[in-house]
Amino acid sequence: MLKLLIAILIPYTIYPQQEVVKYPAYISYYNIDTKIPDSVIWICSAHTKAVGRENGFHATGDRPNLAKDYAHSGYDIGHNADASDMNGSKEDEYNSFDLCNAFPQTPNLNRKTWLALENHCRKIAPCKIKVSWKGIKLYIGIHKVAVPQYCIKEIWYGKTYEKYIMPNEDTVNRHDFTYYRLK
Repeated sequence: MLKLLIAILIPYTIYPQQEVVKYPAYISYYNIDTKIPDSVIWICSAHTKAVGRENGFHATGDRPNLAKDYAHSGYDIGHNADASDMNGSKEDEYNSFDLCNAFPQTPNLNRKTWLALENHCRKIAPCKIKVSWKGIKLYIGIHKVAVPQYCIKEIWYGKTYEKYIMPNEDTVNRHDFTYYRLK
């Protein structure tokens, strides 16, 4: 009985602020305190685009809708599991716009350097991907959404492992995404 009690309590004792959000196409380990996921994992696979992009981030469950926190903050709502990896079905594409799958990124990181890395992943698909972050540089909005200092993407394909750590700064696009790959 004690082992069962320990097995039940340990996950809540170690990560009480974390909520696991499971969708068919990805899993988010959403941090209730920082209002961003600690990590998001998914399989990027080659697919035929079945649906168009539907802009419009939303919140599900008891999580707050943070769209207003991002408005006029200078930060994009940056997907973790990329919407273009999820557009093989309408359901997956819609779920990719859940705010449990996003964190604040500077425009140049989100629209240029990170996008180039996302395109790289689709070229080498199939691959397993994990997105996470390190450090908090500030908070935005009334809900105090954490802005990561560094955005991290890990990729596994075949026998190859790649890890990229990019500063969440608008100067990030001074270098190609390959510059940020750890050797």
